[in-house]
Amino acid sequence: MWGMDEWEYLEHEVITDPKGRQWTVALMDVLGQKGDPDMPDKLLEIQYSSGRYFTLIYSDGGTLQRERGYTSLTEATNAYENLLVSVIDGTLDPSQPVFRQDLED
Repeated sequence: MWGMDEWEYLEHEVITDPKGRQWTVALMDVLGQKGDPDMPDKLLEIQYSSGRYFTLIYSDGGTLQRERGYTSLTEATNAYENLLVSVIDGTLDPSQPVFRQDLED
């Protein structure tokens, strides 16, 4: 089974929130990813639907809690740094998942 830790990230860090839970906050560039061998074409759909760069938060068990796409690396890097601070200081609770709203059924 494919896991979140198998992707290639530009940056990622395992952090602990004020409640003692660990989360991985990551920044990825979808171009050049090998991808999930069971769903390799899904990366192109993601790339063109909401941007090339993504910030992600996932749990220790690999459950995706939050994702967001960005068209520029600068914007994505700023969002990544803000996510780190927000999870560490408790202003963002990753246990309350936020999923993309721009997906078609």
